[in-house]
Amino acid sequence: MKPIRSRLPNHFIRRATENLSLDGYWVRSDPVPVFHCIHPPEFRDQYILRMAVRTPESGGFRIPHELNWLRPAIYACDGIQKQNGLPNQYVYVTVRSGEVLSQTDDDWHVDGFSMRVPHLPEQNYICASSPATEWQAKSFDVPDDFDPMRHNLHWLLQEQAGDDATRQCDPFVAYAIDPYCVHRRPQFNGRRLFWRVSFVAIAIEDDTCTPNPLLPMPRYGRRDIRESLVGYPLTQYPTAVDNRSPQTEVRSSVSP
Repeated sequence: MKPIRSRLPNHFIRRATENLSLDGYWVRSDPVPVFHCIHPPEFRDQYILRMAVRTPESGGFRIPHELNWLRPAIYACDGIQKQNGLPNQYVYVTVRSGEVLSQTDDDWHVDGFSMRVPHLPEQNYICASSPATEWQAKSFDVPDDFDPMRHNLHWLLQEQAGDDATRQCDPFVAYAIDPYCVHRRPQFNGRRLFWRVSFVAIAIEDDTCTPNPLLPMPRYGRRDIRESLVGYPLTQYPTAVDNRSPQTEVRSSVSP
């Protein structure tokens, strides 16, 4: 791992100390490059979704053998968290290595925005091979009467995203992002490596998370709220088109 920076920007740290809010989308949120990653010798087929590797009760990290290759990056991300006074104790790992399978990651979306209970934003560290993650270099307008427990935030963001605001991360560079960074995987068919290390203030109560044999988590029996969300009333889903970027068609699928 070759460091780029360990000190996160002041605005990133400030937002990490305030509860999640829709007001955060009024301010542009860019990915922050933090270190260069070591290229793995090969892309093994590995698909892991939000596997818990640390909780407040675990006494430290519990990283299973199949994630040993990612251990240095996990520790590097944890070091950045500690240096910046961001102590989120729940840590989850996502890996998508091999043929691209997900049908929704190429929609514009955010990671970690849930307002089921008030809590501080999570910090995500992401890294990908080529093609690397794309992001939106702009702010977003969320209406005052938008209800995140009823309306689909991803659809609203997709409607406002524009080609002129699209930027791309560098491959094999780890970036820090928060739940206000709108991003996507470029449309791509083939083999690709992506990983994410998430530092979260509360447990992710989702039974679709990949189990960790070293750190069993309870079954929550919760339905994913995204299955019941609807489009914001003033939009025309699923065929809405961003007026500021007529070339961008918005699809109705929801990103995980």
